[in-house]
Amino acid sequence: MQNSVIVTGGDARYYPLIAELIASIHAVFPAGAPDIAVFDAGLEAGQCDALRAQGVIIKQFIATSPLLERPLRQRPALGMNFAKLWLDQYFPDHEIIICIDADAWVQDRSALDFLYGAARTGALAIVPMGGAYRDRQLAVSWVWGMFPRIHSFNYKNAAAARLPRAIRNKIGVAAILNAGVFALPRAAPHWQRLRYWQERVLRHGNPFTADQLSLGLICHIDGCQTEFLPARCNYTRKWRVDPVAGKLLDFYYPYPPVGIVHMADQKQIRFDPDARTDALGMDGRNYRVNLRFGHLQRTLTER
Repeated sequence: MQNSVIVTGGDARYYPLIAELIASIHAVFPAGAPDIAVFDAGLEAGQCDALRAQGVIIKQFIATSPLLERPLRQRPALGMNFAKLWLDQYFPDHEIIICIDADAWVQDRSALDFLYGAARTGALAIVPMGGAYRDRQLAVSWVWGMFPRIHSFNYKNAAAARLPRAIRNKIGVAAILNAGVFALPRAAPHWQRLRYWQERVLRHGNPFTADQLSLGLICHIDGCQTEFLPARCNYTRKWRVDPVAGKLLDFYYPYPPVGIVHMADQKQIRFDPDARTDALGMDGRNYRVNLRFGHLQRTLTER
């Protein structure tokens, strides 16, 4: 993973998760991790100092237009969401940029190797949501029991952004791309298109979801080169554990280790080390575990 940087960020409330993500990266790179950078989106001064002491690069997103400035003033934590689409501008000395949300951590290095390797082809490396891990593949309601009305993430956010109907219809049924983990070469043409869509979406749309919608638009509308990675590279649901090894596994056969654990659907666990969720053990028993780095093994032994 030469000449790469792993980027995350957040505010003071997310600092414990940021620290755990960084610790997990060092754990899978015992001989020396790639560069790590954190966007200060409301961190305290002491928290930034503690990160710098570990060799972490600290950045702060600078808004370049009123469309970015207004929501950022109201909600400074959006700095990380906005920064995702400008990372090539902030890391001119790195060839491959890997972005991981602060509510995620690395359990198995192979996920980072996949992200890096796919990005080296010139593609956006990202994980599509859905498939075997979601019981409902597309949010639809039925008018008079006959006519479908789409309510997918992509469709709702494209409609809120007042994008043309042809775009809404096309992206509305396309795979949702999880913006919590992705990789992209710094020199890729994708970045300009991401910023184009970010500006269009922010005119009327939801600032919080503009990054994820923009990633979907460059893939499904612009046709930018994309490599879809397996769910274990950004794993969000259906938990299975190996209680002996103390690891989270893909829920389905052949049960490979989860590479990146993403707690996007686990709000309580993100902020409470004692919160639990259900996980099926390889021994056939049910476990109540905390998914955070450093807390998973503790909750397994305290069953």
